[in-house]
Amino acid sequence: MHIAPPRVKIGLIMLALFGALQIAGDKDTKETKKPPAIDLPAADGGANAKWLSKMDDEDRKSLAEKLGKPIAPASSKVEWIGGDAPTSFTNCVTVIQSALDKSTGLNASEKLKKDLPPDVKFVVIMSTADAEKTKKQLEKRAPLLIALDPEGAWSALLGLPKKPTNIVVDKGGNIRFAGLTPSGMKRACAFLLTEKIAPSDAGASVGGSAAGTAAAAPTTFPTFSNPVDAAKDRRGQRMIALAPQEWITTQPAVDKKLLVIDFWATWCGPCVASIPHMNEISKKFAENVVCIGISDETKSAFDTGLGKAKLKIGSFNYSLALDPEHKLKDFFEVKGIPSCAVVSSDGIVRWQGHPMTLDDATMMQLVAAQKALSSAAK
Repeated sequence: MHIAPPRVKIGLIMLALFGALQIAGDKDTKETKKPPAIDLPAADGGANAKWLSKMDDEDRKSLAEKLGKPIAPASSKVEWIGGDAPTSFTNCVTVIQSALDKSTGLNASEKLKKDLPPDVKFVVIMSTADAEKTKKQLEKRAPLLIALDPEGAWSALLGLPKKPTNIVVDKGGNIRFAGLTPSGMKRACAFLLTEKIAPSDAGASVGGSAAGTAAAAPTTFPTFSNPVDAAKDRRGQRMIALAPQEWITTQPAVDKKLLVIDFWATWCGPCVASIPHMNEISKKFAENVVCIGISDETKSAFDTGLGKAKLKIGSFNYSLALDPEHKLKDFFEVKGIPSCAVVSSDGIVRWQGHPMTLDDATMMQLVAAQKALSSAAK
């Protein structure tokens, strides 16, 4: 019988101990790096990576921009087939699945719905260039609640790409997850159904009725993460008093309304190009919004600039003011125009950016929040 020398024994014991420590270390490392369970969201609250479907980077980016925001209400042009329009997207979990304008797309949606928990509301949104033809086809067979979306206007507001995909709306009426696989959608919905929210967490997201009427108003303003270029980010801060040096038009009454301020000048080409968009915002949301264009030009320079730009006061559907001392412009530290800011009636800056990026979806969210604020103040 061979007996190992003492040195060899000690070496074997040390090797065994090192091996045990290494295994324990590997175990600890694996536990700390252990991914979240497949039935749970990621650590940051976003979608579990295993829930996501494969899609183009641009499509994924479009969807990501809507995450965490209240769902935009459907417009009056949307026609509902196979059931009544939702009166609200709050206090429930809803899946909105886009489908191709074909029967095969509807078959796929039916299959998806069957795999979801029974308490989940399911809406199929179909974009079409020929609404009447598609409507006739769907009325013959509409096993699901279908939102017929002419020209894809609502789909665009929701950030849905042309290819079939989905968004999941939580009980607060906010778009929580998007672009999920069937399995991921099932798990996301199961998770959201167990989630409890306080009444104040219910967002501005409500579905448009057949007449496009919003049902419930939010109790808090939505927040936005878009970068603010060429200006100081003042979102969430109280604005200084609106006191331009001179009003070109009649001074508007802004009490209990949302204020949209456009910093511009007559010599600025991009500013002039933004006028039609500002006119549209002013006209579309006239009941709840006051738009004001503020230039830091002198009156003589402004009048001369109008002529050179071939503009008249009648070219504007909103109010105009001059502020050569640029007090408000300095408050926002505007270094490039056009630059736009949206302020609620309590004086808090809610949104900033280029006026052309102030779209209907954003305005609808802000208007709904302003309505709630005005109602609460009564």
